[in-house]
Amino acid sequence: MSIVQRAKNIILKPTDEWNIISREPATISGILGGYAAILAAIPMAAGILFTGALGISGAGLLGGGAIPLGFAAIAAMSVIGYILSLITLYLMGIIVNSVSPSFNGKSDLHQSLKLLTYASTPTWLAGLVSWIPILGALVSFAANVYVVYLIYLGLQPVLGVPKEKVAGFTVVIVLIYVVLSLIVSGIIIGLLFSTFFAGGATGALSGA
Repeated sequence: MSIVQRAKNIILKPTDEWNIISREPATISGILGGYAAILAAIPMAAGILFTGALGISGAGLLGGGAIPLGFAAIAAMSVIGYILSLITLYLMGIIVNSVSPSFNGKSDLHQSLKLLTYASTPTWLAGLVSWIPILGALVSFAANVYVVYLIYLGLQPVLGVPKEKVAGFTVVIVLIYVVLSLIVSGIIIGLLFSTFFAGGATGALSGA
C-alpha cells in the first residue's frame, strides 16, 4: 500500500485500517524509514521553506523574544527537530512495548511502533500549515487530539489490549509522550541558546 493511501485511510477510516495494519508483516526499518521518516519530513520542510524563506524571526517563534534567527539557524533547528522526533517515536515504541503487558496487551515492538507511527500521521500532515499564524496552531491542536483518538482506536486491534483497559492505556501513552516531548524540547532549546551564547553563532543567527 502506498504512503498516500495509508495516510488517507488511517485518517478517514481508522477502524478498518487498524484491522489491516494489525495483520501486516512489518520491519522496524520499514515502519520508521519507509513511512515515519518520509511524513515526518513534512513539518521539517515546511519550517525550512516557509518559516525560513519568509523571514519569520526567531522572536516570533519564541513568543516575542528578542533573538532574531536567520534562515540557516531555522533550517538547522528544523533538521534537529526532525531527527529528535524520529528518536522520540522509537523510544515511545520501546516504552509502550514494555508497558503493554501491564494492560494485558502484547509485548511486540513491531506492533507498538506500527501503532505509534501510523497514529502520528495527522500531526505530520498538519505540518503543511503549522507555520501559518493562528490557523497552524488550531490545525496542530486538532491533529494532536485526533492522534490520541487514533491510539485509542488502535490499541485493541494492534496490541490486543482488552476494551476495558484501552482508555487507561491511552492516558498512560499520552503522559509518556508529554514527558518525552518536554525532554526533547529542552534539548532543542538548550542547543539553540548554547549556540547563541557561544559567540561563534553570530553568522548563523544572522542567516549569513
